[in-house]
Amino acid sequence: MSEPPGSDLNPAAAVSLRGISKFFDDVTAVDHVDLEIGDGEFFALLGPSGCGKTTTLRMIGGLEIPSEGSLRIFGDEVGPLPPNKRPVNTVFQNYALFPHMSVADNVAFGLRMRKVDRAETASRVAQAISLVRMAGMENRRPAQLSGGQQQRVALARALVNRPKVLLLDEPLAALDLKLRQEMQFELKQLQREVGITFVFVTHDQEEALALSDRIGVMNEGRLLQVGTPEEMYDAPVDRFVADFIGRSNFLAGTLEDVSTVCLANGTRIRVPAVDAEIAAPGSAIQVSLRPERVMIADESAAPEGAASLSGRVSAVTFLGNSIVYHVGLDWMTVEVETDHRPDLRRHAVGDDVVLWWRDDAIAVVRP
Repeated sequence: MSEPPGSDLNPAAAVSLRGISKFFDDVTAVDHVDLEIGDGEFFALLGPSGCGKTTTLRMIGGLEIPSEGSLRIFGDEVGPLPPNKRPVNTVFQNYALFPHMSVADNVAFGLRMRKVDRAETASRVAQAISLVRMAGMENRRPAQLSGGQQQRVALARALVNRPKVLLLDEPLAALDLKLRQEMQFELKQLQREVGITFVFVTHDQEEALALSDRIGVMNEGRLLQVGTPEEMYDAPVDRFVADFIGRSNFLAGTLEDVSTVCLANGTRIRVPAVDAEIAAPGSAIQVSLRPERVMIADESAAPEGAASLSGRVSAVTFLGNSIVYHVGLDWMTVEVETDHRPDLRRHAVGDDVVLWWRDDAIAVVRP
């Protein structure tokens, strides 16, 4: 007899999805997603607008019901259950604070709806407000708060209910860059303090890299790859993931054997051993080469025996702590980023240069 859907899921996982799909009429928003998120993990779902990440989050929170598959929280099937029957809370992008209520009343709202007694409500509200560093502002209204302070109130309102899983739907998107960076640090510190699972949806790759223990990249409803920030950056499985997480140069070629690639211009280079799931010998592939991992030098200064490409500098951009060079080859342009240091040679437009890299600085990806 066949096993029921989700019977092979790990009951210790905070969130388990197996074969989860969501259809809206003839549109597939989420396409057969398998995913496990650990207890106490900060997990980011990353991808462009319309990729299915928010729909996946809404299914975990009960705001959408899966069309297919099994969805469990700490081993319990919750797929058909409404939000109030799940041990989760959601922080939305617009915060959804009640404008006529004070900070304290906003935070207490969920507890009062659940008829928690007055003394416990007061204690838990005070604790939650202190946790998000809003003590002393209990009587203010949302309109009297900055964007970052409203964000903290929304977090306190979610945490006061003591969820097992906190869902965050692009909660920092409305903040300016400096405040967003400050809140990233505070959000990570908060997650460590409370120790619960955070599932965070974002389209911002830097945000995902800075905050997450693991990242899942989605596109067109499919979950393409899951891994630590380092794994996703250093070993992307395909061009989309490599391009979405950081900047990269993509050199077209053919995989000759598991550790040799022949580039489109005929240059043969060594690569880290390529897994058969990525490509088989004879396959057309792309070599992902991060700009900061490319060395640039005068032709006479390139190390003997290193794989190298010759070209000419076509543009130079100064970014303060770094310099970006665009180097034209016969068949493509390569972007190179170097530190801005007095001891490093600075090249000019028109300079003939050679580009080289360490063998382990590149990744072979599916086109």
